[in-house]
Amino acid sequence: MLPIHIKDLKGCCVAVDTYSWLHKGALSCSKELCKGLPTSKHIAYCMHKVNMLRNYGVKPVLVFDGGLLPMKSEQENKRARSRRENLSRAMEHESNGNLTAAYECYQKAVDISPSVAYDLIQVLKRENISYVVAPYEADAQMTLLAVSKQVDAVITEDSDLIAFGCPRIIYKMDKFGQGVEFFNSMLEENKELNFTGFTKQMLLEMCILSGCDYLQSLPGMGLKKAHALIKKFKSHEQVFKHLKYNSLAVPPLYEESFKKAILTFQHQLVYDPVTEEIIHLSELPNGVDGSLVFLGPYP
Repeated sequence: MLPIHIKDLKGCCVAVDTYSWLHKGALSCSKELCKGLPTSKHIAYCMHKVNMLRNYGVKPVLVFDGGLLPMKSEQENKRARSRRENLSRAMEHESNGNLTAAYECYQKAVDISPSVAYDLIQVLKRENISYVVAPYEADAQMTLLAVSKQVDAVITEDSDLIAFGCPRIIYKMDKFGQGVEFFNSMLEENKELNFTGFTKQMLLEMCILSGCDYLQSLPGMGLKKAHALIKKFKSHEQVFKHLKYNSLAVPPLYEESFKKAILTFQHQLVYDPVTEEIIHLSELPNGVDGSLVFLGPYP
């Protein structure tokens, strides 16, 4: 990561992970959003950031999540359950007069619904700001825009973009325009973990092995262990052979799920604004039916 200020991107076009901005903006009005009360603080937060980019001569393209990705349903169900539990706690704390605890729980309970995204889209239309609604996940959509050079960089808080192979990512951008920048091309210069000789495929498999939204990691498997195994054995197939040979438990369906996770990262459906068509992030291998294997029907 290298420090960056948004002024360094003058003349550039950047894709923005809009839901990450909406989530941050919602922290100041989480109670109102949870209770369905009128508020526009979260919209104002996003537009402040949009205007900051524009003031520095940067063209934003706001990218929204679309339909629920079947590979992520387990993770989404877990998050929905957590939001429901926190909402229940928030209301209980509030009725007992414990407003600080209630406020914290409301923040954890808030959900950025499609109607919230719709409200922001109406403002973007009025302000003539470019936006894209992804068929499924904004991560894959932003990667398509970056890889096809329709944007110069991506602004997000999501480390999944690294696994997707996004070439240039800006993290931790504050209200003053300060942030840090990740370059995929500079990965071999990383100090803590050595990525010399790592291919794009090896990096992806390391990320999945350490645990991701599409697949939980094996017990005791963290980033450092996943890195060491992929560095030594070069592929997930060889890693699993090694683990089994050493009598480490690999659940029967885990390998199949691992392959589906790879497919989901590599071939998710995205929208190409140039051709105005729904395409795969990269072409599906022969004999693989994306709709049956990992995507489900297009919503």
